[in-house]
Amino acid sequence: MGIPFIREQELKSLCQSEALSHALFSVDYLKGLVFAVASAPEIPMPEVWLPWIFRQHGQVPDTQTADKLTDLLMSLLQHQLRLMRDEQVTLDSAYVLPENAQCVQSGDLALSRWCSGVLAGHSRLETVWNNAWQKMQKKSPDAMQAAAKDLTHCLTMLSTFADLPLAYEQAKKRQNEEQFVLLLPTVFLSLQPALKTYVGLSGKLVEYLPNQFETFSQPSK
Repeated sequence: MGIPFIREQELKSLCQSEALSHALFSVDYLKGLVFAVASAPEIPMPEVWLPWIFRQHGQVPDTQTADKLTDLLMSLLQHQLRLMRDEQVTLDSAYVLPENAQCVQSGDLALSRWCSGVLAGHSRLETVWNNAWQKMQKKSPDAMQAAAKDLTHCLTMLSTFADLPLAYEQAKKRQNEEQFVLLLPTVFLSLQPALKTYVGLSGKLVEYLPNQFETFSQPSK
């Protein structure tokens, strides 16, 4: 089990407050989003990714609340980076697979909300990833093919758990829904290794880029 984020309750209380609950995505989604930001081959500046936390037309009611929210999210980013640096990438123990998970709507399942946040962050950072891929392809085309295959697997895993009812419907169209349900717990056990692979891929891609995020990768203890 990974080291928990010590300010998580503080983050939850603020995000679920009356002032912010309608403006922000869920805390689980935000945690997934921050995981994606921390995993990027090049970490974007806060002013780039912080606006992604809002639903459409969302806004913070006052400067004090905005500053507190920013401080908490930056602390969460530093926490994620510390775990990645120490090779302690784990799936939060709160993200479990309940029985009959394929019947639970994505918005009602914490695991799905988190995976949705990771996918949203990855999508926002696609240009960053593609820039790194292009440089890797020029220097190590053979390695790039294997890495691309691994990334596709990771994103497919995240997509499956981001919307299990949809994945189940797709399995029904392939006429293998019974196998899907039977294997789902086993597939879930593969999610954490997939997250480690995802972070590891980013680390490989960094080797082909100038190191532009030293200030982020050396959090204070």
